[in-house]
Formats: sequence, C-alpha cells, structure tokens
Amino acid sequence: MKPLILFMLMLSLAFPLKAEELQTVTPGDWQVSLALGYGILENPRKKTEDITTYVLPSWYYYGEDFYVENFTLGYSLYETDWLSVDVQGQLNDDGIYFEYDGFGKLLLSDILGYKPNNGPIVRPGVEPPKLEPVERKLSYLGGLSATWYTPVFDLTTGVFYDVTGVHNGYEWQLSARKSFAWSWGAAGIEIGGVYKNADLVDYYYNVTQAESGARRPPAPLEAATNWHVKGVLNIPLSDSLNFVLTVNHTRLGKAIRESALIERDDLFSGFAGVSYSF
Repeated sequence: MKPLILFMLMLSLAFPLKAEELQTVTPGDWQVSLALGYGILENPRKKTEDITTYVLPSWYYYGEDFYVENFTLGYSLYETDWLSVDVQGQLNDDGIYFEYDGFGKLLLSDILGYKPNNGPIVRPGVEPPKLEPVERKLSYLGGLSATWYTPVFDLTTGVFYDVTGVHNGYEWQLSARKSFAWSWGAAGIEIGGVYKNADLVDYYYNVTQAESGARRPPAPLEAATNWHVKGVLNIPLSDSLNFVLTVNHTRLGKAIRESALIERDDLFSGFAGVSYSF
C-alpha cells in the first residue's frame, strides 16, 4: 500500500500534464479515475529500490474558482483568454524519495559502503560516534502561479515556498506546454526547469553532522536546477475507458547530483495502462 500511495504522490508532481487537461473543463466538473497497467518511478538515492505499481488512481474537481488535481490545490485569482493567475499548493517531490527507500532507514555508512574494519581508528576508551539514520520529512509548498496562453504553447511560471516549516526553502518553476488533438486521441508535451534554492537542497541532500559523525558540520549545499521533459498520450476506447501513456525524464541539478546520498544523474518515470473514469 505504501508504494502505491507514494507513487500516487509522485505522479501528481511528475505528470501535472494529465490527460484530463487535454480536454475542455467547465465549473463543476469532477472525475475519479482508476488506471490498470504498469508504472515505474526511479529513486535517485543510493541503496534504494525503484517504485513500481500496477494500479493508479487519480481525481480532479473544478469549481468556479477553486480546483483540486490529485494533491494540488488551487484558487483562481484572475483569468482571461490569454492569462490566468492562481494561488496554488503542491507537494514537494524531494521528500518523497526519502519516504520510500526500499531497505528501511539507512545509515550513511550503509550508503557509502563503510565497514568498521576499514574505518577511522578510535582511541582506546573512546566510543565511536553513534550515527543517526538518514531521514527527511515531506513538505508542502504554497505560492503564486501564472500561465500565459498563446496560439503556439502555454507558458507557466510560479514561485512556491515551504508552508510546512520543514526546510523553509522555495522553488521557482518554469515550463512550456503544447497540446495536440486528433479524431482518435490527444497528446501533450512539456519542457521546463525547477530552481530549488539552497535551503531546500541542503535539507534534503546534504549529510548532517549526526548522520556523518563528523566533528564539524558539513559545508552547506548550493541551489540546483532540475530540467525535465514530460509527455502524455490519451486514446479514448469508449465513453469511460482510455488508454493512457505518461513519460517523464528529469536531469538533476549539479548540487544534487554531487550529493553523497545520490547515485543517479537522470531520472525516469512512466505509466502505461487503461484508465476507467467514474
């Protein structure tokens, strides 16, 4: 159950370009969908397993101004045919990597392959430092988002701060989307980047003094920018059934790639299956 819940959380972040967004929605629209298929979410942390699932639920509701899209909450402040401005809340994806690690809470010595017989010499009568396991908390971000609609593509930008007090950091998101519609289905593609400030990066990806056993606190990490390409394909099979394909490739920022906790430079996640809408 936990991998499924975390996979739902991650897909709500990894694939905001959902099949429903390729259709026109009106106030009062809502939908609950259940997809059966195969999904995979790569975890960049060392000594961890990737998340896989065969079931993927999703939901949305659009009111006059308020809307819910999985775990994203929003309220429309201003809307025209060419511009919309929203107050929005969304989960921060970095914390999810630490909620599902596949092997329980790991020590830094596990991650780095440290063994007592090849470690530093400890003087007689002095106990070796007791290392704390690597643990991080989930955080929720809130801020302003604006989308500019053009005949060629939609450009979205937003700044989101930690409203849960976990790391007190922020993200600046920028992306461009393009949708395509045919008689047999619809597709969409998104390219963009997410700037994560130093407070956010340092909290999730730096090693603490208690985890490393170092005499001095580790040097703080710098800010990082993740770049991504996302795509979605939706083919109606009936009034309630759709074939859905989603893919996402992310290039991690330099400071994150160089973290002692991380072993991958790039991440892939995706889901392919048949979705039933209630």
